[in-house]
Amino acid sequence: MTQHQMTLDYKNASPLAHRNDPITSFEAGDKMIKSGKLNRQENLVLSYIKAWCDTVNNFKFTAKDLAYCGIDYYVVQRRLNGLCQKSKIERLNTEGTAYQENKGQELMKRDKCAVWRLK
Repeated sequence: MTQHQMTLDYKNASPLAHRNDPITSFEAGDKMIKSGKLNRQENLVLSYIKAWCDTVNNFKFTAKDLAYCGIDYYVVQRRLNGLCQKSKIERLNTEGTAYQENKGQELMKRDKCAVWRLK
């Protein structure tokens, strides 16, 4: 059976893959869940969120804010929705502002970032 012939049960499929992704994405997502790597990454991101909120005394943040603290931006982006579904954080809007380094120079303003809040 080829990849295109395989039928997936999307209701029970990995939440880490999208409907039109190749079967390997579903398999990789399931592997992350079963190995515990997903849980470890979510806990890491949540610890950065808590540290950020404590440091700036503000419970709102963007993925870029956390990336500026040293965690990989893409790891953060991939775990925010899962943390939201687990009611650890909530999405406020998509009109926020983040500041990012421009190749070691001054900070650049980046608008229209998703803004999240620690619950």
